Amino acid sequence: MDLTNNALSRLNRRLKDCFFNDETLRSFVDDGYFWSGQGFRGQLSMRAGTCFNLPEEHLLEIALFTELLHNASLVHDDIVDSDHERRGQQTVWHKYGLSKALLVGDLLIAKAFEIASSSAIDSSIKSKWTLSLSNAVSVAVRGALCELDFKLSETDDLFSRYLSMAYDKTGVMFTLPISCVGQAARLEDAEIKKLTEVFAKLAVAYQIRDDEADYLGNKTGRATMSDIVNDRPNLYYLLSKSEEHAPDLFKHASHFHEKLINEAEVGLEAFPNSLTLMTRELVLPFVQLTKSPDPSCNLAC
Repeated sequence: MDLTNNALSRLNRRLKDCFFNDETLRSFVDDGYFWSGQGFRGQLSMRAGTCFNLPEEHLLEIALFTELLHNASLVHDDIVDSDHERRGQQTVWHKYGLSKALLVGDLLIAKAFEIASSSAIDSSIKSKWTLSLSNAVSVAVRGALCELDFKLSETDDLFSRYLSMAYDKTGVMFTLPISCVGQAARLEDAEIKKLTEVFAKLAVAYQIRDDEADYLGNKTGRATMSDIVNDRPNLYYLLSKSEEHAPDLFKHASHFHEKLINEAEVGLEAFPNSLTLMTRELVLPFVQLTKSPDPSCNLAC
């Protein structure tokens, strides 16, 4: 499958069609907020699927409902954090108002379920996809609530508490496409669990780098340090308030980040080598925030 051009172009067209063909979403089809990202999760869906020789049409569907749900989570997250900017664009709530943003986010969730449930794939796989979508929404909400209520006691292990919160908050949008690919490939449940654990670790590694950018005030697409302003559990902010970790907070964060990546790479050894190569080529650069996975892709990140 020629992922670099044809498949990604088809995914972009399918996403645009979702907006054009819906009377409500059509009003937002030209809003740069939805089209100015890197489309990483859509690419992950399709690149991971090629490692298991899945049909392009099924991978496009996974990529499509993953991107729709991810965009819904961003719209809602911006409301929760009162952020005015994302991806260098005005956030939906700031531009159109809280009520419209909330409803648009809800509609994108509904569209994700529509794509999954209307697939021509075997009904048993389709059922698993819709269940995975439902679980992703539940876990994301749990993670968001945990973030809002996050507090540390003197007896807590800071890294363990952060890891648990980040698994839900960030990990679910990394593991959703992976679990759906595994289901379409008819992997055993135990294999899918191992695979999602790998990508959950990579998701937390990404969150650490994202926290660092916010803490340093150089996060791309935003003019303010949102985590600190909103008192969110940013790893660097938490470390800076810890007597034990504050003197070497960047060292501690870096060690934790490297540990997660190393554990993920070890976990990948149980799967086809092509999956390891894909991870090194696509996922690790994204996790490290070193470069865009594909500069030619203009899908929403």
